[in-house]
Amino acid sequence: MANQKFITDILKSLKSQYQEIIDDAIQFFAEFGSVHAVYSKEIKRLNETNNQLKTIASYKAEHGVYPQIKGYEDTKVYLKELQKIQSRSEQEVAKHEPEIIDGFIRRREKLFIMTDLMLHSLLNDRDASQFIATMMLRAPMPNDKNRCATNEINKPIYIGALSVSLLRRLMDKDAVEDEFIKDLQPQFIQGEHFITPEYEPEQLERFSKYVLTPILTAALIHNIGSYSPDAAAIYDGNRYKALNEEQRKTLISDIHEHTMNYLMFGLGKPNKENFKSEEEYFNELDAFQLTKDIIEGYSKSTNPRGNLLRVPMIYASFMLSTKPKHDYLITFKAFDILKSGIDKGVVYKPYAKEFLRMVGLYPLGCGIFFISKDSDVPERAVVTGLNPPDPSSAIVKRLTRKQVKFDDHTQVCASKNSILSNRDARTNSRFDANYFKKQFPNGYFWNPSEVWELDLDHKQFWRRDNSITQN
Repeated sequence: MANQKFITDILKSLKSQYQEIIDDAIQFFAEFGSVHAVYSKEIKRLNETNNQLKTIASYKAEHGVYPQIKGYEDTKVYLKELQKIQSRSEQEVAKHEPEIIDGFIRRREKLFIMTDLMLHSLLNDRDASQFIATMMLRAPMPNDKNRCATNEINKPIYIGALSVSLLRRLMDKDAVEDEFIKDLQPQFIQGEHFITPEYEPEQLERFSKYVLTPILTAALIHNIGSYSPDAAAIYDGNRYKALNEEQRKTLISDIHEHTMNYLMFGLGKPNKENFKSEEEYFNELDAFQLTKDIIEGYSKSTNPRGNLLRVPMIYASFMLSTKPKHDYLITFKAFDILKSGIDKGVVYKPYAKEFLRMVGLYPLGCGIFFISKDSDVPERAVVTGLNPPDPSSAIVKRLTRKQVKFDDHTQVCASKNSILSNRDARTNSRFDANYFKKQFPNGYFWNPSEVWELDLDHKQFWRRDNSITQN
């Protein structure tokens, strides 16, 4: 399977591509005041001037005389002033427009390359599980000096993958609360050559273009304003330091303002003149509005569109932490913390509940121990599957057999009663408390990142995932 074979290379490429987007954004923000803001101001002035000229011309055509302008004895004097303003604005627009349009094209193309590559890895549970799990497996160790910087670049990609997976889960459960998305939702078809039903190709292409791509775009740029000079002034050379409440509020406001500037003036709203048909133009306009609504709505706990991003963002803050001090075990508390957020009204309950059922108690790419039925001893495993049958179970790939390294990497659904972090699983086993205390002094979770980099053949690890053994 192509996705299995190249998943690590895909993630490396995405990280590199996103760094290019960041570098371009830094330049965009640096030039914003002298280029984009000027262009925007002159466009607005030009439109206002043209409207005034049209109004005066219409009045004269209807009444045969010019209207009286307050403060002017002769309307022709006012017209000459308007025409001068019009001429100056047209010159400024003509001066900056090529650069503005080139920027639109360049940034849209960079984002399209990223979102297109991501979508090929996110359209079914098997591929999405590999994508998300591998991101965690490749995450730096807690004591890695580059952890914060690496996680910061990877986090928007991770959030985007979770957002698309959440939407697919909502679609499967008929829980989408958005008529635009529901109208474009592709249908499944069953063919004689399909192992499982697949989306109807033309409907999927349309859905990907007008729904999934805008969602991924929102995920990738929702924090892009953090690379603006205003945000940089607050960071003061350290993007990962703790901020006081006043600084934090100012930073959040600055990031949102500059992110919206990037969306409106860095990517640009669809221009009707660039489309061959009105239908295509309005489709693109709806897609742009979806991205805009998500970015504007993710700060609101009850906004369904915004929570397609908000819920994964909160979860990702534990998975790919950018805090200077990070305890790996916090990743296993993310489920309970997000669940508490539902009770407190911090997130949109219908979407957050489905998200928790999708990710389960045990995060993808993290390490657990379970008692295998075939060996009747604790085995080491990596969580690798979205949508476990029950949130307290886990779809895993086992790394040991009879507690010895084993390269078969069979995919197993470990039940709650077999996972050692569950007290009942230990109590009901044939081992006593002293055994567990001696064999698991560091607890029942472990970080597979080091093993992933040093001991595992990535292609071999992912090669078998079409069947799941029940445990």
